[in-house]
Amino acid sequence: MNIIKESFDNLPIGICFFDSRGLIRLINKQMLSIGCVLLDGGFQTLRELRAALLSPPDCVSVLDEKNTLFRFPGNVILRYEEKQITDGRNNRFTQATFSDVSELASRQKELKEENERLENANRRAKQLYDNMAGIVREEEILSMKMHVHDDIGHSILSARKALLSDASLEEIRSSASIWERSIELLYHANNMPDETDDLEYAKERAAALGVSVITGGDFPTDRAARRIFTLAVRECVTNCVRHAGGNKVFAFSSVEDGNHILKITNNGAPPEGEVIEGGGLSALRRRIEKSGGTMEIKSFPFFELCVTLRRTGGKV
Repeated sequence: MNIIKESFDNLPIGICFFDSRGLIRLINKQMLSIGCVLLDGGFQTLRELRAALLSPPDCVSVLDEKNTLFRFPGNVILRYEEKQITDGRNNRFTQATFSDVSELASRQKELKEENERLENANRRAKQLYDNMAGIVREEEILSMKMHVHDDIGHSILSARKALLSDASLEEIRSSASIWERSIELLYHANNMPDETDDLEYAKERAAALGVSVITGGDFPTDRAARRIFTLAVRECVTNCVRHAGGNKVFAFSSVEDGNHILKITNNGAPPEGEVIEGGGLSALRRRIEKSGGTMEIKSFPFFELCVTLRRTGGKV
């Protein structure tokens, strides 16, 4: 019997059994210590214990009334529970326990703080995503400006060479035409509106350069896919003006075998040789492949750029 009592006293929880009248029938040392903290001299009945928990002393604070969590001296967090049990003779007892959940509460606090950090990170990520179109647009404007500045520099050197070498008026006009187009492109880059459909703006920008963009088929409504298709159209418009001397770009979009497919051609002169990817086409390829797509360029018998993107979430 002493061994049983000793084992009962050494349990890691405070435990007490009350009979049907609410009187203590069995209590261990941990529960006695807890009772002395809650009430001077400890409690003798279940009613006294409940009353002490409803109005605990200043050294004990209620952390969670619903889950009956209390903070005791020494920053120890205990959870109180009651359970009705019946013995073999059908006598009913109330089992009252206090469990030390300090470590669990600490882990929950850490988890809560981590969730708050994740929520803040998700909020920042959402803000970044919401601003992504503007960020990408700024990158494209910067890239376009770099190309334009290169063209302007080239045209200035070409014009200077033509003037110094007594070139024909036609050659001088050709250099001036490249210069004029570059300046016009730079002007429109600086005045790009913030809010407009990317594809429609690409058409407007192309029209300002004297190029008609003729589209057909089912262009994707998914923002990311539509954005990439628009970038491809823009690059082809620029190359049509710079290299092919055309004034029409044809872009046809279709859906085949779960893929978005865009094919772009123009009415300009066909390439004199195999198309070598410059900075613009190379940047476009990296963007497409980063999105899991592919890009192919045909040089003969006419220029054609083909972009393939996999559909996501059933969007078209």
